[in-house]
Parts: sequence; structure tokens; C-alpha cells
Amino acid sequence: MTTLQAGARTQQEKRPIRAQLTGLLLVAPPIALLALLVAWPAVSAISFSLGLIPGNNLLFSQGLHLIRSDHPTFQVYKALWGQPAFRADLALTVGVALWSTLSICVLAYALALYTHFHRHRLATLLRSLYLVPMFVPVVIASYGLLLFFEGRGWLGSLIAQLGAPYRSPIFHQGGVVLGQVWQGIPFGVLLLGAGLEQIAPELLDAARDCGANIWTLLGRVILPLNWTGLLIVATFTFIGGMGSFTIPFLLGPNAPQLLAVEMNNYFGSFDQPQPAVAMAVLTFLIASLAGGLYVFATYRQRKL
Repeated sequence: MTTLQAGARTQQEKRPIRAQLTGLLLVAPPIALLALLVAWPAVSAISFSLGLIPGNNLLFSQGLHLIRSDHPTFQVYKALWGQPAFRADLALTVGVALWSTLSICVLAYALALYTHFHRHRLATLLRSLYLVPMFVPVVIASYGLLLFFEGRGWLGSLIAQLGAPYRSPIFHQGGVVLGQVWQGIPFGVLLLGAGLEQIAPELLDAARDCGANIWTLLGRVILPLNWTGLLIVATFTFIGGMGSFTIPFLLGPNAPQLLAVEMNNYFGSFDQPQPAVAMAVLTFLIASLAGGLYVFATYRQRKL
């Protein structure tokens, strides 16, 4: 019996090792693909922006005004920061991302609250309407906003018939924010609405019994319990706004421009890939900072 028990114990010890090896083999292909398609190009881009130009990369080694160095240098970033146009582009990009995030969070939360706590026909209609942008391609939606809000568009023509002044948001910062809000509303409402569904009705009833009004319910019960969902919406909206290209390209101003559009200009029109890659690295760092704040906030909330 002792020998049998020892054999059984040995088999039980081998099973976790086999399970671990099987799990590693299953996750190895996607990790390798991620390293090949994401990690390695990211490392190459960072080293290129630091003046380490690979000789076997024709795309990086044949651009104009390259800064070459045998050791990492920040000369590319210093040259970029010394350009007033780049500083204006960076300020516009961060400003648009912040305004888009704030607008989407407020509007999405208002729609989520309204459709969650009301069951009449208007709420049912809104549940269908806020999903429409999910099924409209960004290019088509951008052209629709352009034709509607442009100075000679439908809205501008209608206001002109009334004899009132009209300043179109298109080709300005407001046009980009408008496009970002259109694109981000469905994601925000769905995620925040899912969080509201997890709040027990008994908590709201108990707060009402204690005399809480709607603002007290929102600030003391709903927002704290749905804080993680709001952080997710804000984080992904900000990161998406930092890297957005199609909407700023079609609806944004000519100068200054958002960084994604400026990267395309440097990379394609100006044949200067090094500044474009440096802009991409800076955009990634800012987006990583936003993601890090989200991770820190959710970690603290779970710890509490």
C-alpha cells in the first residue's frame, strides 16, 4: 500500500507540471506574435528616435534630416520641442483628447442614467439611437458631420435663412471634439449602463428611505459604485483621442494639427520619418501615463 500511495502521490505531483507546460505551450504563439508585431517594432522605433539608426532598415536610414549617433541622444526630441508648431500641435492634441473625454463621460453618463431609470417610450428610443454610431464607419460619419455642420451645410443654411450668425465648428477644435463624441458615445453608454445594472436596487431604495435626493444618490451611491466603469471610459476615450487620425484629418484645422495627422505629414509628405517616430513615442508615453493612472486608481479602489 505504501508503494501504491507513493506512486499515486508522484502522479499527482506530475500533473500540475504537465498542466503548466501545456498552458505555456498554448500561450506561447500569441505571446511570440505580440513580441514580433508590437514589442520589437516599438523598441526599434524608440531606438530610432534616440538617434540609433539601423543600417539594414531602408525606411529609417533614407529619410531627410536624420540625427545619427553611436549612443542614445535626445537631440530629436530637443529639435521637436524647439519648434513652436510642434508645441501647438501637442497642446491641441491633448486639449482635444481632454475635452472629448469630458464630453463623452458627461453625455454617456446622462444617457446611461436616463435609460436605466426610465422605461417609457423615449428611453426605449434612446437605447436604440445611441447605438447607431457603432454601425456607421468613421469616414462616413465624418463626412456626414462635415455636410451638416459646415458653414454652407444644412445647419448653416438654415440659420442663414433665419438671419442669425453662425460659426461652424468644422475645421476647428470643436469639429474634432464633435466627431470624437459621436464615435465614443455608444462605448461609454454601454459600459456605464452595464455598471449601473450591477448596483443593487435595495441600496437605492434604502438611500431614498433615508431622505436622499437624486444628487445625493448620484454622488454618494451611484458614482462610487460605478467608479471603475467611469475610469475605463475616460481612459480609453483619452487614449483614443490622442491617437485618432481619421476624424482630425477630415474635420480638424490645418494649423495647428493633431499629432496623428502631423505624423502622417512628416512621414509621407516631408520624408522625415525620425520626427514622426518621435511624435509617436511621445503620444505613446502620454497614453501610457493615462493607462497607468487608471491602473493605480482601480488598484487603490480594490484595496480599499
